Amino acid sequence: MTDTTPATASAYDGVAYPAHAHAQTHPAHLATVAALYGLDAPAVGSCRVLELGCGGGSNLVPMACQYPDASFVGIDLSGRAIDSAAENAAACRLANVDFRQADIMDIGADWGRFDYIIAHGVYSWVPAEVREKILAILHENLSPSGVGLVSYNAYPGSHLRNLTRDIMLFHARFIDDPRERIRQARAVLSMVAEGSNATKTHGIVVRDQLARVERMPDELLFHDDLLEIATPFLLHQVVSDAERHGLQYLSDASLSRRDLSDYPETVRNILASIPEAEFVARDQYHDFIDGHGFRNTLLCHADVVLDRHLAPDCIRRFFLASSAWPASDDIDPASPDAVAFKSEKGGELVTDSPLVKAALLELRRAWPQALRFDELLKKAAGPAGVGIESATERAEQSDVLSGALLQAVSAGHLEIHRDAPGLTTRISAKPNASLWARKQSETRSVVTNLRHRAIRLEDEKVRRFMRLVDGTREVDDLVRDFAAAAANEGTDPDDLNRASVERNLRRLAELALLVA
Repeated sequence: MTDTTPATASAYDGVAYPAHAHAQTHPAHLATVAALYGLDAPAVGSCRVLELGCGGGSNLVPMACQYPDASFVGIDLSGRAIDSAAENAAACRLANVDFRQADIMDIGADWGRFDYIIAHGVYSWVPAEVREKILAILHENLSPSGVGLVSYNAYPGSHLRNLTRDIMLFHARFIDDPRERIRQARAVLSMVAEGSNATKTHGIVVRDQLARVERMPDELLFHDDLLEIATPFLLHQVVSDAERHGLQYLSDASLSRRDLSDYPETVRNILASIPEAEFVARDQYHDFIDGHGFRNTLLCHADVVLDRHLAPDCIRRFFLASSAWPASDDIDPASPDAVAFKSEKGGELVTDSPLVKAALLELRRAWPQALRFDELLKKAAGPAGVGIESATERAEQSDVLSGALLQAVSAGHLEIHRDAPGLTTRISAKPNASLWARKQSETRSVVTNLRHRAIRLEDEKVRRFMRLVDGTREVDDLVRDFAAAAANEGTDPDDLNRASVERNLRRLAELALLVA
C-alpha cells in the first residue's frame, strides 16, 4: 500500500505488510479473463507489468522468475519494503524486475506503457487524490489492450466490518505503539462481543466480526483495520470514477463472482434478464445479495470493444485444468450413474454425463497441466463410449461438453487458461523446482508455486528435499545428497530410495513446484 505522507510510509516501515502472492493479479489470469470477454490482452511471456504498492516483492518476484522475457516494475513508498524486494530479486538473480522507492503521485507518461497494472490493497487505503492518480495512471500508462486491477474494500459487506473497526479505532485512538494498538484492539472487541446480546442482530454481527479478527495475523489487522484511512466503496462508484478517466469495467477478477447456480430460481431469472449493456448493475446486485466486502475490479480502456455474451462454445478457445477427484477410485464413466467430484476449494461437482465424467477424469490425470478443449474431447470420448467420428457426432458431443464445462468454470470448479500454463508432470533427467519456492523454503513453511498460489510445506524434510531439486542433480544424486543432508542433521529419513525420491518428485509436480 502506498500513501503520500511520511506517516503512512513509516507505518509500513514499522510493521511490514504480510508478504503473499495474489493469484488473481497474475498477468496470465488477467489475460484469460480478458479473453473470455473479447479482449486480446498482450502476450504474457513478453509483457510489461507495473505493481503499485509492491511491498516486499512477494507478488512480482515469482512472476519475474516464471517469465524471464517479460519485465516488471514495482513501487512502494516504504524504503524497508523496497529493500526487502530488492534482496528477494537479487537472491533469485533476476535482471527483469525493477523495484523503486517511489510515490504514486510521481508516476507520469515518462514511465512508459505497461500491459498489466496491478493496484492490489491500495485504493481503499490512500487519500482521494491518490485514488484519482491511480485511475489516471491506468488511463495514461496502460497499453491499448492492457488490463488493470484495482482491489478495495467494498460495500455492503464493509458496513459490518466498519461497525467493529469503529470500536477498535476509538479504543486505540491514543495508542501509538503498533503492538500495543493491536493487542488493545483485540481486547476491546472481545469485551464488546462478550457483553453484547448474542440473540440480537448487533451481537451476532459483533461475534462474527470478532471471529474474522481472530483469524487475522497481527500485521494484517494493523494495516487493514487499524489505519485511519480505510474507505470502502460500492462497485458502481469505482466504475463511475474509472469512466471519468477513459476506462471501462471489464469484470471482477474472479469469474465465479457472477455465478447464479446457488440462487433461488426467481432471483436467477431476474439477474439473467438484466441486459448485457448493464453489466455493472448486474454485478452490483450480486454484491447486494451476497454481502461482498472486497472487490478485485478489472479495468481496460473505454474504446475497447467487449463481448459480454458467454455462449457455451466460447470455452472451446481455452485450455482447461482441474484437480477435482471422484468420490470413488473405481468408476465407469460410461455408466449412467451420477458421480461427485470434489474440487480443491471444497466445492462439489455432480454429473451423470458419461462424457463429462470422462473429461474430469482426464483433467485429473493431467493435473497440473491444462488440456485444450479439442484434445480433452478426443481423450474423453473413448472412455465415455460416445462417438465423435462424424461431423454431426462431434458437434453434438462438443455441445454437451462445452455447456457443462462453462457451468463448472462459472461455479469455480474448473480453471480456464488463455495460454497453456507451462506446468509439467514429467520428471526430467535433472528435475528443477521453482527457484523462488526454494528460496522461500529456507525461512518459511509457506511457498508460492508456479500457479501463483500458496503451498504449505510443514515438514522441514520436505523443504530440505525441495531445495536439493535445483536442476543440477539426477535422481540417484538426489537420493545420495538427501541422505547426506539428513545424516548431517542427525535424522534418518524413512524409506529413502530411488522409488521414494521419484514419488516425492511426482508430488512436487502435482503441487506445481517443478519447472517444465
